[in-house]
Amino acid sequence: MQTHLANTLKQSDALRREGHWSRARDGYLQVLSQVPSNAIVAHNAALCHLALGEADQALARSRQALELDPALWQSALVHAKALITRGDKARALALLEKLHARRPDNAEIAIELGRLMLQHGGDAAYAAQLAEPFLHGSYEREARLLLLISQLYDRPGQVTAADLSSGITAFSDAHMQLPGQAQLPPAPKRRERLRVGLLSPQFTTSPVYFFTYGALERLAQEVDLVFFSRGRKVDWGTAAFRSLASDWIDVSQASSQALADTLTRHALDVLIDLGGWMDPVALQALSSKPARRLYKWVGGQSATTGLRVFDGFITDRYQTPAGTDHLYSEPLLRLKSGYVTYTAPPYLPKPRKPRRRQIHLGVIANPTKVSRGFLADLRKRWPAWQAAQAKQGRDIALRFIDYRYQNGALRQRVQTALPGVEMAFITPTSHLDYLTAVGQLDATLDSWPYSGGLTTIEALALGVPAYTRLGELFCERHTVAHCRYAGMRLVEFDLDHFDGFAAQARSGRALLRADSARVDHDALADELLSHLLRQ
Repeated sequence: MQTHLANTLKQSDALRREGHWSRARDGYLQVLSQVPSNAIVAHNAALCHLALGEADQALARSRQALELDPALWQSALVHAKALITRGDKARALALLEKLHARRPDNAEIAIELGRLMLQHGGDAAYAAQLAEPFLHGSYEREARLLLLISQLYDRPGQVTAADLSSGITAFSDAHMQLPGQAQLPPAPKRRERLRVGLLSPQFTTSPVYFFTYGALERLAQEVDLVFFSRGRKVDWGTAAFRSLASDWIDVSQASSQALADTLTRHALDVLIDLGGWMDPVALQALSSKPARRLYKWVGGQSATTGLRVFDGFITDRYQTPAGTDHLYSEPLLRLKSGYVTYTAPPYLPKPRKPRRRQIHLGVIANPTKVSRGFLADLRKRWPAWQAAQAKQGRDIALRFIDYRYQNGALRQRVQTALPGVEMAFITPTSHLDYLTAVGQLDATLDSWPYSGGLTTIEALALGVPAYTRLGELFCERHTVAHCRYAGMRLVEFDLDHFDGFAAQARSGRALLRADSARVDHDALADELLSHLLRQ
């Protein structure tokens, strides 16, 4: 290799190690233009493209590296990650499964496969199994986090809610702290309006939108909202959030330290995290307490963050009832109005009453929430429910609704756990298709231990009753809280009172009434503002 190309390559390697991705990418591409047969250079270029969110280029360069050196598993891993970035998770899952079969002792492959199992594969127990061999060693941090998150969805019976909370807090103490002691930022300049930061990877049509937009739209009239966007996806929800922003800062590529520095420089009066465990990089940045007051709200808010820098964990008395404070490292801020409100999309179908004799019960949550314990419990209950309906001359059937049921292994897992149960898998291709399918159910059966969140409130808005089991952690009580704030009594949604059909017969009317606290955006905004204004 010529001297100047060797120097360019050396400089590019240094830039890559320091996280200067665009400059490193340009250097690698310059070398490749002269030496296109170098697999390692093509691989490093793919790494840079991936870090910059350039999925198509990352796919092309990783494919080039693999054609030059088929044994370069690192490039196959980059290829899978680029497929995930582009949204092609099914192909990424198939690729990672093949890689893991060839290299079962490779921690990077196993952990990436485990993460994708949570996102797309619908098998949290398998994700935990993938993490366990690597809990001690150079990949302990990644493996332990994967195990903890997996156990939120599907945990062994001997692991209690207190055990899991303690494990998360211990993990945060050991692995989520930026170097140096967290120090209180300088007091913000006196302004007429508060400057409130919002941090999330999901400023899109996600639960963050549907649960916060109504209150934020009203808060924007009283305070300046500064959005720190950690995501790359853009849709109509993003446009709605942007319309509320006094400033919009793209921090999607920032490291924890760089993000902490950026947040501190903006001298915010308050910072509200809307990412939580969806975004561990951002959580680590928050360990430095880059704003004088820091709150945790919707978004990855499944359990405690384990951090001790928050001034409040925004919740309500049903999400975190009295006696559960010990499960959280943060002070619990129980809002009287309920911790969220629901903003329906403009295409929400009208509630309707099904006209058929067969009863359709739906499991509509993310399939990752369909734990082995949930399926075993459903198998035990099913014969009694079936017998009760037979006495009334009706059949009963299950409907599993989610696009991820296109995965044959996922369907097989469910079918094996429920032998003899009549079921169908519905795989909607859009949010409207999903809502339409849910609206045709007679009732939904809530997953556990991880409860349905947005899915439950959407069902109620469509007039479909939800049945749940009462849990302990925040993520185990979403349906309880939604039903209570919708104005229902415990006997109307507690699964242990289920009689084989909905206690509330389908009337074709929304169960989320107009006077429900879950749609009172003004009350939530007023209560949030009262806390934000406190010095």
